[in-house]
Parts: sequence; structure tokens; C-alpha cells
Amino acid sequence: MSSLSPHPLCERYDVLKRRLAGAAMLLSVVAGGLVATSTAAAAAPDFQLPFPCDQKWRLNTWDSTHAPALDMVREPQSGTEGSQVVAPAAGRVNKSSYHSNAGNMIQIDHGGGHFTTYLHLQSRSVGVGDRVTRGQNIGRVGHTGPTSNGSPHLHYEQGYDANGDGSASWGFEGAERVTARFGGKAYGPAPGGEWRNVESLNGCKKPSLFGADFNSDGIGDIFSEATGTLNVWNGKGANNFTSRIEIGANWEQYSKPIAGDFNSDGISDLMAVKDGTLHVWNGKGGNDFAGAIALGPGWTPYAGTLMSLGDINGDGYTDIGAIANDHLHVWNGKGANNFSSRIELGANWGQYSRPIGGDFNSDGIGDIAAVKDGILHVWNGEGGNDFAGAIALGPGWTPYIPTLMTLGDINGDGNTDIAAVLNDHLQVWNGKGANNFSSRIELGPGWTPYFPGS
Repeated sequence: MSSLSPHPLCERYDVLKRRLAGAAMLLSVVAGGLVATSTAAAAAPDFQLPFPCDQKWRLNTWDSTHAPALDMVREPQSGTEGSQVVAPAAGRVNKSSYHSNAGNMIQIDHGGGHFTTYLHLQSRSVGVGDRVTRGQNIGRVGHTGPTSNGSPHLHYEQGYDANGDGSASWGFEGAERVTARFGGKAYGPAPGGEWRNVESLNGCKKPSLFGADFNSDGIGDIFSEATGTLNVWNGKGANNFTSRIEIGANWEQYSKPIAGDFNSDGISDLMAVKDGTLHVWNGKGGNDFAGAIALGPGWTPYAGTLMSLGDINGDGYTDIGAIANDHLHVWNGKGANNFSSRIELGANWGQYSRPIGGDFNSDGIGDIAAVKDGILHVWNGEGGNDFAGAIALGPGWTPYIPTLMTLGDINGDGNTDIAAVLNDHLQVWNGKGANNFSSRIELGPGWTPYFPGS
């Protein structure tokens, strides 16, 4: 029998009441352009266990005053104290303090009314207002606060803001806490539940590659469609590429293809629109692809500006975007070629060139870059589909607008590189992180036939 005893909280904790005021960027989920499956505005994130990859934990709901909250101890239990606690999904910290009963506590707002709460922490490493991404350290397991009964464990709650006050009440029977789910599996809500050796998958999945890597060697590739043929140049590192490889015909009937890991298997895929229907070709490695999969209709307005964004909401999946009617639109990836409903993020994008996505400040969250009046601008992703304000990186970009592209990492330094074709030559700017790039590098001639408009 375990030495761990139940830890129901004995009193109703004070809940800070606050209304969400107007945000800097209003997000509106609207109908249209659904692919494969859709989610309602209040759908919960794909929460993962709040511990690093491969760790195993025991979860208990205990009695009716405690369930559906979970107490968590590491397997073996002796390793619990001081274990790292990580965010189960992207969000913003809205509580981080020491409570007289709960000890060190944190609550994260994951958007859509969904919250997670953590009690009895040994330490806290995030403060109110901090943005967190899935897998980011937020604190360590402890036994602070009298209701911990002196036993190291994490008291964890998933909550939903049912009354719309901008928070989720926690810590008492009848609070706004809901059944916890990790990777889509429910743990509870019935009292007396126990799950042994639950393995964390948080951070296990290979991060989405920015750009294309069709031969799965970890180096960014170049691709283009010209006269109906899809062409690929595999990166070899140090800004070198293989000779052109023809990998398919009849592409003239599709929109300009984009690349990303849309089924979350760690291999780059292709995506394009034909007759208003979005199609995906899942990569199999070695520059090989499965057959086209039709994901859904209604994409004609977005075909000309479709882009792969990497991961902009911090859930570990590749997202896509497009510009239409002067607005930026986003579809968050959910893995297995599934995407959320269309989200309208902001206006005044018509004045910029066709944007490209990448991780230009090397923080693991997708960013956007585009040109206006010859100046290259970047908007750094902050997670949760939020972006910082435009940063002007420098002038002289007008000649490169028609063919500007994201390459992923082609020189092997771990940063996203960009390129364009001008005067028949491939031009490359190697990313250096923190929105910095090298001077332009001219790699070689012979590119005009494959990049019309260059």
C-alpha cells in the first residue's frame, strides 16, 4: 500500500475575479475552409502530462471532495520531490503565488476558457503574464502548504471558466474543475481512480521542421513547380545542394505547393489546392510521397497566399495560414492531416507581400515575414496564435518578393534560413537567430526556369 494519502483541500480558496478586457489581437473562430475535422471555439487543447518526455507517474482522484482533481507522484515515488513540472499545452500564466493552504501554486490560461492549476510546488519558475509553450518548465514538485500533508506530490486540476469571469475556480468540491485528459485519454472523473505508470509524451514528438526536408536528413531542401513538374534540390549542409531531382508531373493544375509536417510523423509533406479543394501528399522519406488526400473544399480564396507557419500556438503541430480580404487567417494543425476551423487573426495585411513562415528568432515558435515598401518585416510568434508587433529588419527587398521562400536550416547551424532567386541566381540569407541574418550569399546560376517571376 502506498504511503501517499489523499489531499483534498479543506476550504474554499479565494478566487481572483477578473474580466478579460480587449486584447491586442482579437481572435474570431469563423466557419469556412474546414479540413478533415473541425473543433468548436471552446475545444480543449491536446493536453499532455505536465512532466518531461518518458517519465512515468501515478495518478489518483481520491474521494468525492478531491475528484476530478488528480494527485500525481512519480514512479518510483522516491523520485517525486523536486521533479520538473512542464506546461501541458501553450498558454499564459494568470496566477503564480504562495497560497496559505496550497503552497506554491500556478494557474495557466490556455485560451477558450480552459485552465490548468498546479499546487504544492517546491518552486515556481514563471510569473503572471508569462507566455509558456508546451514542455516549458514552470516549476518543481514539492510539498508546500499544509494541505500537502507533508507528502511530495503535484495536485493538478484542469478547469473550464463556466461563468466567464476570466479564470477557473479551483481547490474545492464544486469548483470549475473538469475531468483531466492527456493525449485525449480521460483520467477520471470518478472518485477512487488510480492509474499506474502513466508515461509522459510531453516533448517527445520531433519538433516541426520549418521549411522542407523531403529526404529526412535534417537539412532543408528547395522545391518548386515549373511547367507542371515538381522539382527538388536536397540540401547537403553548408549551403550546398544536390542536382535537381524531378519527383512528379501534372502539378500545373494545383496552386503553388507548400511544405510542412502535416501528419506529424517527422517527415515533410506537401500541400496544395486544386478546384477549391485542399490536398496533402504525406512524405515517406527519400523524396517519396503517398498519394494525394483531399482534405476539404472552400480553399479558392486562400490558394494564392497559402503558407506553412510551423508551430504558432505552441502545441507541437504544424499550422498553416493565408491572407484574404486584407486579413491573416490561420488553421492550427492537430496532427494526422487534421486542422482547426479557420481563425481570423488581424487586418491590414494587404499592404505586405505574400508572407512566409519560419522560426526567425529561434525560439521554437513560428514567425511570419513579409515585405512592405521594400523593407523586410518580421512578426515573432508568442504562442497561442499571438504575435509581437512588426519589426523592420532592413530595406532593399523589393527585387526578391516574387520568389522569397523559407528553406529551413540549410547550413546546419540550427537556425531558419531564407532565399530568393534574382538574375538567374539563387540568393541565400542564413539565419543567425534573434531575427538576424547573414549578408546575401549568391550560390549559383540556372534557377530562372524553375522560379517564374525571378
